Amino acid sequence: MILLNCWKTVNYTRQYGTHRLFVISLITMLLTFIILYISLSYLFVPTTFYDNHFFLFIFCLILVYPVHKLLHLLPISHLGPKIRKRIERKFIFFPSIQITAHEPISKHLFLLALLLPFVTLTAILVAFCFILPHYVHYITILLAYQTGISVPDLVRTVNILKAPKHAYIEENEDGFEILVSNQQ
Repeated sequence: MILLNCWKTVNYTRQYGTHRLFVISLITMLLTFIILYISLSYLFVPTTFYDNHFFLFIFCLILVYPVHKLLHLLPISHLGPKIRKRIERKFIFFPSIQITAHEPISKHLFLLALLLPFVTLTAILVAFCFILPHYVHYITILLAYQTGISVPDLVRTVNILKAPKHAYIEENEDGFEILVSNQQ
């Protein structure tokens, strides 16, 4: 049995606040859209942007969040009972999918689970910009939304990267704890 000591506790409610993180996500979303739209519209320079397939765009916009959460779950799904999955309703009709590691998991596996959605969805959407240049305006909206919902993951990543190499991460209601072994 390995004994673990708490190296650092990160309390998101106190350190960042739910509302503050939401505002940072919205600002990031807006800035991402502005920067990407200007850059990509100059890069691809199609003669016209197409506005058909709007309902497919709305469907993809709705699908980004569940796919994002599924990609979080993929690297840690083999841990079974160490991971809790829960769906809640926020603001009457918005589902909120919660995935928490209530037992310690390695820092590297936790980082993989945090960053996989951001890296994967960004790569896929950028590839679609090259495949479908007439729909760059739709794709930049999807990229901006995806980046905005990844902001809390990126904030966590910054905190976890400062942890020792062989640390473990355990989540709680307010944030997470970074644990280190006595036997290093």
